Amino acid sequence: MRETWDQFYELTRERPPSEGIIRAVSLLGQTGDALDLGCGAGRDTRYLLSQGFEVTAVDRETTALAELSSFSNEHLHLVQSAFEDFTFATYNLINAHFALPFMAREQFSAVFTRLKASLKPGGIFVGQFFGIHDEWNTHENNFTFFTREQALSELDGLQIIEFEEIDADGRIASGTPKHWHVYHIIAAKERRLIDSKSTN
Repeated sequence: MRETWDQFYELTRERPPSEGIIRAVSLLGQTGDALDLGCGAGRDTRYLLSQGFEVTAVDRETTALAELSSFSNEHLHLVQSAFEDFTFATYNLINAHFALPFMAREQFSAVFTRLKASLKPGGIFVGQFFGIHDEWNTHENNFTFFTREQALSELDGLQIIEFEEIDADGRIASGTPKHWHVYHIIAAKERRLIDSKSTN
């Protein structure tokens, strides 16, 4: 049984930033504009702010944004929106920590195409997709689940830096056992290469 979102925020509020966002910031090697999609209780948002980013934090849940609204910072911009309704700007880094798979399958590809287009050259995406063996892949859950090939296809146009597949038993935030099938992803929009021949 999944937690409610309010329970999830309560359980994760004091957790350190995700390993993925720390790795992505290190790989990017600069600050800039960051988007935190599905910001939740804000642990990754707060980390991005601490690293000097201008951060847009997006979540559809009022409770999530309330968690961050008391965190006064002129470089933080809060947006309440479903992903499919969000208007993307351009970003050096996009974080979607266990967020995108909760979209309906019929919405996923269109949203992810817009996400990829919003990355600046050299920009980095970090996040997760769910795999088809995940325990939540049932008729009751209108989420998005991919085979490995489908997941890689969604990343077309990006340079894959890390792609780790986990298909194993684990636990949700509350400690309840669950079988996870997850693709952990870090990918970048390649910078345009200058054709050296044109300078000869």
